[in-house]
Amino acid sequence: MVTISASVDIAASPKAVFDLVTDVSRRARLNPRVGVLGIAKVTPGPVRLGTRFRYRVAVDGHIVEHACECVAFEPGRLMETVSDTEPPFRVRVTVEPIPGGARLTQEEFFELTPAVMPLPRWRGWPGRLLDRLFGGADCLRQSAESLAAEAEETCRRLQPRLAGWLERLKRHLEQGRGVFYA
Repeated sequence: MVTISASVDIAASPKAVFDLVTDVSRRARLNPRVGVLGIAKVTPGPVRLGTRFRYRVAVDGHIVEHACECVAFEPGRLMETVSDTEPPFRVRVTVEPIPGGARLTQEEFFELTPAVMPLPRWRGWPGRLLDRLFGGADCLRQSAESLAAEAEETCRRLQPRLAGWLERLKRHLEQGRGVFYA
């Protein structure tokens, strides 16, 4: 399991911060690494447990489409979604009141699946050679060490991206949009 997390303190009301993070289209448009091609709340009414969203975004030059469902919701405090991808990923966003504003925390959880390369099944000497080289295996699997290194590299790459996105949300809210005056 790969987990990344970042928090930022924002000089805005907890309500303003929560309103932004539950407006998934607005929130995604503030992510500098994502080009929003279309995001829609599929379920009618306000965001709540069971609300579904459809995403079509460009990330690092690739178009990604998926759906998410809200699996945990506490108004004004918590929204957690899980994707319909394989493997699924989970995003938990919490807003906590602090003196002078709110603390926004986003945690992302996902599994890296080991790479598997099927080996061809050939007859004759090529098949016997493959059986000899790979011990009769029908596929090559990524080693645990390689998968752990990939997870570490993924965290190293994604952690600053998440922190940068939250900083952008902070600037957006503090530049006259939802500023908290005590």
